[in-house]
Amino acid sequence: MNGPTAGMVTFACLFLSSIAGGIAVQRAERLRLSEPTLHVIGRSIWIVTILAAIMLAALTVYLKTHFDSANRDVRGFSFQIIDLDHTLRRMGNPAAPTRSLLFRYAARTMKDVWPQAQPRLGPQDTHADVLFNALESAVVELPAETERDRDLRRTARDQVRDVGRARWVLDERTGRSLSPWTVTILVIWFMITFAGLGLSSRRSRVALGALAVCAAVLGSAVFLAVEYADPYQGVIIVSSEPMRDALFAISN
Repeated sequence: MNGPTAGMVTFACLFLSSIAGGIAVQRAERLRLSEPTLHVIGRSIWIVTILAAIMLAALTVYLKTHFDSANRDVRGFSFQIIDLDHTLRRMGNPAAPTRSLLFRYAARTMKDVWPQAQPRLGPQDTHADVLFNALESAVVELPAETERDRDLRRTARDQVRDVGRARWVLDERTGRSLSPWTVTILVIWFMITFAGLGLSSRRSRVALGALAVCAAVLGSAVFLAVEYADPYQGVIIVSSEPMRDALFAISN
């Protein structure tokens, strides 16, 4: 389920729960529940409310941290691509084919992480792993006749390994880090809360309006949580601008 759908479903479930609570209160009046019974019901609903609020706050903070970490990882990967290209530039013309491989690998990575991006790709650039293996081999086989070239080659080999590790981190953050069951249970808790609010409030337009606003706020909170769960897909995503900048820098 994507963020907008999760937010709208949450809003509908909470608002309908409050209406159901308002309908149920009429039957409760017929049953003539005692004051202690109503007190226990109210306390129970507040316990659920506090638990749900704490859970939602902790979940949002965790997922926002996950999202921000993904943003830093993208910037770090982009910097390492530029840094490796700078080292290859210093090796001169013999490293030109290796620089071309680096560009193709970076472009393929950008396409894999952001499918909506349109980097310049060749017909054979279909697998990032194949391109990385070719890049790694090309760096190892770079000619190094002088001590300076050998130092640069060693630096480039270390930088290629760093690029590979950074790419692995990007893959690790791809996909949802939020279980649908977590969202479902959280929404059920809030439905109980809104049903309790419907029980304790009089049926009026003002009360329904207030409950609708609260349901919309909580629906937007669920929307943010679901969006933050996958940093590279949805309405709110990590920007691909650092990768675009890196591709522009190494293409010159």
